[in-house]
Amino acid sequence: MAKSKASKARNRIDALRAVIDKECTAPICQESGTCRHEGEKAAARHMLGRLLEKLKEAAGDEREERAQMWAEIYERGYDANGSTYSKGAKYRAGQSMKGRAAGVRADIKMARKVGQAPLVQEGAGLMSQGLETYRFDPIGEAPAQIKFRVRIGAGYGSIRIGVDNIPQEWGWIAEEVADYKGKKVTRWRRTQALKDLEAELKSIGEAYNADHGSNLYTDLSMKAFYVFVEFDDPETLARRAESERKHRERRS
Repeated sequence: MAKSKASKARNRIDALRAVIDKECTAPICQESGTCRHEGEKAAARHMLGRLLEKLKEAAGDEREERAQMWAEIYERGYDANGSTYSKGAKYRAGQSMKGRAAGVRADIKMARKVGQAPLVQEGAGLMSQGLETYRFDPIGEAPAQIKFRVRIGAGYGSIRIGVDNIPQEWGWIAEEVADYKGKKVTRWRRTQALKDLEAELKSIGEAYNADHGSNLYTDLSMKAFYVFVEFDDPETLARRAESERKHRERRS
């Protein structure tokens, strides 16, 4: 299974690089002197960047023993004392939280744009049909009505990514269960599609994050910040709507 995943990842990398490196030979582009398919190259570069970010390996200066030691610590993610270390591909020391939030916002916007414009095109487009099986992107392919919010949490210690207007049939599964009194109630469970979206959004935020030595044994947190993905289930939305309705009635 692991070998199969690695093989698919290599195939996807090769396919994306082929798109990026391929010279456009479409007559209309050559005549105008401007390639009309540059958007496809930009989309491929974005997808490749996110893929390599997930597959990146920590690297250090092998000429220095200390640098190599830290490279190995970051590669395995922890040291001998159980302290965890990591650096996101887009982490920059000293970057403001506003800058990080802006980066997350821009990455989500780009992923959204990629998903809404088909990468596999007819005619003289640069994307090959072979890429069709590799273009799955939970953010880009989420329903069009979904909206995203990115804000900095109180105290500047977190980035909170909000997801609104989730279609009920797409994001939620209703389950009838019994509460502690034996009364039947509806519990809303996330679909796999919503779980995939949540994981992808969190990975975008974590790309700007770093852990400088958190330790679960001592409850020590040395993360640059925390990433939260927030959304409400249908019951919470209904309860909030009812509360707002009553509030309007009291004011009228």
